[in-house]
Amino acid sequence: MNRLRGPAGPGGRRAARHTGHTPRPSVAERLEAAEHLLAGSVSDAGGVWSRAVAWILRLALEQAVDELWAQIAPELMRCPMRAQLLALRGYAGPETAGRVGALWAALSRAAHHLDYEMAPSVTDLRRWREQTADLAKALELVPLAHQPFA
Repeated sequence: MNRLRGPAGPGGRRAARHTGHTPRPSVAERLEAAEHLLAGSVSDAGGVWSRAVAWILRLALEQAVDELWAQIAPELMRCPMRAQLLALRGYAGPETAGRVGALWAALSRAAHHLDYEMAPSVTDLRRWREQTADLAKALELVPLAHQPFA
């Protein structure tokens, strides 16, 4: 399996260093890693695989948001994710921003282990994986809407 995390970056999230370390996986590679866990092809994940999928999906969603900011508003990459989600409304529109925020909150909750809650179901995880993939594609298109017409 690919390395899923790099060194700590701004806002507590992970970012790749530019010092010869393996670069962070792409959004597509993270989605593929989540799919491998969902398919059961990673045999050493034990009982934590469902929460691992939620963490991987959250990282993929955050990375898609980071990639958007890198293109149109790099200064926002230094902000905490909650602030980025608020700013997203002005760039991606209220519907997309709302969907990203709701998914990020669901993944955040699912990824944290609480003794009195059940782990996320495979159905939920598959739905979240598809939503993450769809929203990553939608966020890729946002910079096109902000380009001046010649």
